[in-house]
Amino acid sequence: MSTIIISPELNVILDAENKIVGEARTDVAILDVSVLEKKIAELELLADELVNSLNPKTAPLISTRPRREGLYLKAGFLSNMVMGFLIGLAIFSLSVVTYFALTGQVAMLKEIISKFVPPSLP
Repeated sequence: MSTIIISPELNVILDAENKIVGEARTDVAILDVSVLEKKIAELELLADELVNSLNPKTAPLISTRPRREGLYLKAGFLSNMVMGFLIGLAIFSLSVVTYFALTGQVAMLKEIISKFVPPSLP
């Protein structure tokens, strides 16, 4: 902020930004808030970045890690695919065991299980 002193005897000044002529007073302080506005804008950017980080489809505003758009979406898809595979494998195994138990082929089931049991040490 710049002020131009027109008359020091009459305490008349000109505010160069607002083009207003006024009285210079010693009890009024003029403060430059442009530095504070820059800090507030930076904090608003960081707050927006924090809120947008919860959305898995958005790209980060602050490019600390480029090309990471949709990373959480891909990770969620892969983890759900693995969990689905494991649950499906468990259901299939239970259905095979149930089939052998219901058809009376318990001996065949014991033979299959015995192949997976490690031999005992002497």
